[in-house]
Amino acid sequence: MINSYNKWQEPENHLPVPGWDTPPQPIPDNEITQIVESDVVIIGAGCAGLFAAHSAAEHGLKVAVVEKFSTFSARGMDNGAVNSKLQLQSGKEIDEDLIFADLIRFANNKVHPELLSIWVRQSGRVFDHYIDLCEANGMKIALADAFSVAKQYPDLYRQYPTAHIFARADQKISTGNEYIPTQQAFLGFIEDQCKKLGVAFYYNVASEQIVREDNGRVSGVIGQTQDGHAVKFTAAKAVILASGGYSENQAMIDAWCPIINKAEIKTYNPQGGNAGETLAQALWIGAGLQNWPHPVMLHTIPGFHVDLMCGNQSFMHVNQFGKRFQSESLPNQSLVNGRFRQPNQLAWAIFDARYESDHQTFQSGFDGPVTEPIDVLNAHADKGRLYRADTLEALAQQIGVPVDNFVATCKRYSEMAHSGKDTDFNKEPYLMFPIEQPPYYAVPIRSHLLVTVGGLDCDPDMQVLDISGNKIPGLYAAGNIQGNFFASEYPLMAPGLSHGRAITLSYVLGEQLAKQ
Repeated sequence: MINSYNKWQEPENHLPVPGWDTPPQPIPDNEITQIVESDVVIIGAGCAGLFAAHSAAEHGLKVAVVEKFSTFSARGMDNGAVNSKLQLQSGKEIDEDLIFADLIRFANNKVHPELLSIWVRQSGRVFDHYIDLCEANGMKIALADAFSVAKQYPDLYRQYPTAHIFARADQKISTGNEYIPTQQAFLGFIEDQCKKLGVAFYYNVASEQIVREDNGRVSGVIGQTQDGHAVKFTAAKAVILASGGYSENQAMIDAWCPIINKAEIKTYNPQGGNAGETLAQALWIGAGLQNWPHPVMLHTIPGFHVDLMCGNQSFMHVNQFGKRFQSESLPNQSLVNGRFRQPNQLAWAIFDARYESDHQTFQSGFDGPVTEPIDVLNAHADKGRLYRADTLEALAQQIGVPVDNFVATCKRYSEMAHSGKDTDFNKEPYLMFPIEQPPYYAVPIRSHLLVTVGGLDCDPDMQVLDISGNKIPGLYAAGNIQGNFFASEYPLMAPGLSHGRAITLSYVLGEQLAKQ
């Protein structure tokens, strides 16, 4: 019997993080061993921190980046933008008004529309800047052929071709989901460009306290080196918090994003990188939070390389009673919510031997159509990674659901697929295929936490607000620690939106600070 759910375990060497209710005593000046003076101090050398640093330095500011790890952090691959030169040259112009309205609706209007507008209206010109910079230095850029089903079937919920891939000249770029370079090369290039502009990186220095005296202006940050020395980083213009989310802080999860506790798989990259300590430090000096529960990037995804669970609109889902419970064509995180309300969160994706021909054109992989041929699928089954049986009755017994219910559910689904009408959940007929040809397959559906995407209460200028909604002078937030850009859930309608937001808003913030 397959272990359907690899329940998350606390990672080894999980970093302890402070609480946020009781601020510690300020670190006294006589403990400071070094003072670093800058215009802008940035906490965190991830995507948002690097682009904020590059923009600020490019516009003439002196920048220091404080990072607790030994190098920058990179994850993922897609970078989302609207109407870059690459998109326009490829004939993929996006209706800015439409995508803007869709994002606001998806967030139930719980966000600052002005923040989303920065990405929608300005990401094209920001990406053009980096496309030019990368190409001038021997890198290459391509559009990812993400969510191809949207191009074929416009009545499905809208999705937009926003994803850009940045890679070294020697890296292969697939426009589907066969091979996509990670962010490592792209962010490594940006770090190098930052250094050429004079940005000072202080790696292996952890932020300990944000300096704010008498509820006035934030004037800097106190960090601690690995050997215990306190370093004070003063900021003449701004401190930018770009330290990521809090997906490794159980107390914060319980308080502000408890749905995370339902996820079967949790990814920490790098481990300890999303511990929430900088968020706590901001709360110590009076910062407020985005209204909670906070949004989260929580996908339906397998724990092995069978691209079945990331879109799965064309598969049938059943619960532990062997019954179907939702339209499988809903957006990805809506599918997660549907499974979470099932008893014991148990569900399986069901399909038959015609999998390869039936499903290959649909969005069942993260960035494109299904790529696993049937022989590869059978190899996974031989290794016990999914279920396979010659009869529906045997498959039901393997996954432990009532045989009669399961067989009846498959028969009804097949009848509706033949008739072209889903009278139960109104799923689009072109996404329904009969389950009649043995062998039959079942894949356990699981959810995968990537990051939290809600955080500090921020205004449209990306400035952090206090608990009364007033600006905290000198304090800004970028990336996943920044609140009010996402709400409820992370929208998959715009692939690469998280990175695109980090790049665009951080670059615009650097421009704004240079004008102050």
